[in-house]
Amino acid sequence: MTKIRNYFIIFASVFAISSACALVGVQDVKAQEGPALADLIKRIESLESRPGSNVTAGKGKIKGLNIGLHIRHRYEIRNQMIMDTAAFGLGGVTRGGGGNDGRTNRAATTLTGLTGTKPNTNLGRNETQDFTLQWVHMNFDFNVNRNVRAYVELQDARTFGVDSTTVGNRGSRTSAQEAYVELRNLENVSSVLKNVELRIGRWRAAYGNQRLIGALPWANQTRGYDGARLRWASDSKKHWVDAFAWQINEKETGVASGDSPSDDTDEVLYGIYSHFKVADGNVFEPYFLARARSAEDTQGAGVVVGAATGGAGSSGEQRYTLGFRLDGRNIGALPGLDYTVEPAWQFGTVEGFRTVGRLVDFDPATGTAAAGTSTGSNTNQSNRIQAFAIYAGTGYTFKNLPWTPRIGYALSYASGDKRADSGSAKTFDHLYPTGHGHNGYMDLTAWQNIVDHQIHLSFKPTKKLVVDAKLHLFDMDEEADHLYNVGGGIGYGGPGGVNRTGSDTYTDLNGEIRDVDDELGQELDITVKYKFLKNFGVTAGYSHFFAGDWIEDTGGGVDRGVDWAYLMTSVKF
Repeated sequence: MTKIRNYFIIFASVFAISSACALVGVQDVKAQEGPALADLIKRIESLESRPGSNVTAGKGKIKGLNIGLHIRHRYEIRNQMIMDTAAFGLGGVTRGGGGNDGRTNRAATTLTGLTGTKPNTNLGRNETQDFTLQWVHMNFDFNVNRNVRAYVELQDARTFGVDSTTVGNRGSRTSAQEAYVELRNLENVSSVLKNVELRIGRWRAAYGNQRLIGALPWANQTRGYDGARLRWASDSKKHWVDAFAWQINEKETGVASGDSPSDDTDEVLYGIYSHFKVADGNVFEPYFLARARSAEDTQGAGVVVGAATGGAGSSGEQRYTLGFRLDGRNIGALPGLDYTVEPAWQFGTVEGFRTVGRLVDFDPATGTAAAGTSTGSNTNQSNRIQAFAIYAGTGYTFKNLPWTPRIGYALSYASGDKRADSGSAKTFDHLYPTGHGHNGYMDLTAWQNIVDHQIHLSFKPTKKLVVDAKLHLFDMDEEADHLYNVGGGIGYGGPGGVNRTGSDTYTDLNGEIRDVDDELGQELDITVKYKFLKNFGVTAGYSHFFAGDWIEDTGGGVDRGVDWAYLMTSVKF
């Protein structure tokens, strides 16, 4: 804890000195006015995901070629990892995976993977982790002619101290993150193709606020989509409609028995996303998304699930998401007002093998299963998807006040599932988002089984300095469901000995039935961004998570918090 405080004091000192220098000679309030502060904060959250491509090879050299470069370094330090079950020495204690999606092991009363003599041996351990990330993105935008464009972006991502020459080392990776060909201005080919554009290849797709489809620019390894996109756009470019199809996962041949279910499934995402400027400052974006996963009739052998033996196998899914995004800012008579509303409904089916097993009893003193444990069974089940989520937020920027402060409130809600075996899958799936920045910068939660009340405050002391503060008040939608992290996986399953036996009760280490509270906790995020020099910026942040009753109830009475801080530099041209 002392270490993280020392680093944060250093961060604060650097920015205090920078701010003081910038404030000297900048007293004109009119100079502080400009685009809505919400747009500046939005840039903080996107964290400069794409290079500018403004270096051009001159005429007579490589005509039509633009080159861009983005180099970023980020140091992070985190104290007390409550969301990592390994930090508790639990040996992978879980309650299944993926929520009630019909794809993996999920029983409302399942306790799995107990190891060691006492499952709560390391509950008092205070862990600190720190590391430095580097990414380099270089892009080549080649306008071959009026009708053909080619784009390639190379990405090198690594962690300081990781040897990139080590075969299979996941800490370092160089790849072509984007590589596509675009056909455009095709009206000379056929009048039917006027305003139509075709893109084929791989690119970092992002729509709306990236709540469902995002490029993941915060992560060192960004997300690329392989496929094709057909776009129609109006002459003014104010309206456009995209129809796309992407291959998310390709089935591997020769997959060994017991391997990950994702290795033996095909997965595609296709749909329509549209954008219409319906009025001055207002945007309407309706969309329809479909994710299809293949079903395989195989089960891995010898995989232990609690006391049940059998594999997770894989299953099919047809998940449809229907929604829209309504966004407004700089609106006529209310130029300081901004708002966003995005509801989404999910329906379809998930089906296939699920391993259903239950520990009838276990010994809390040793953390091992007691006599009489059931063997479990593999069943082929089908669940109807019935899930819903909504984000609704608004704010106001006081442009005539010093520092142009903005205050706002938002509600982020996504449904959870009360019962895993009810015949319906009610846990909302956030698909492929850029989750960072939406439900807390610490990435402990996701737009799944969550109720997140948010309070926003931001201001701009100078033209170069932006300060943003957010407070998140987290509750679980359904206590019997999981807490999902930013990647959609199980973020916190509770220490060993926690056997959840219903929608609002669990069995503690002493075998007593207790109520589970839905209060997950609170998170405070403070972000500071300073444009130090042209093409060079510095961003710093500090966050603290205050653990709530849900963490305590499912953690054997242990209440934990998390501290996290980072310092990031970015050069971009």
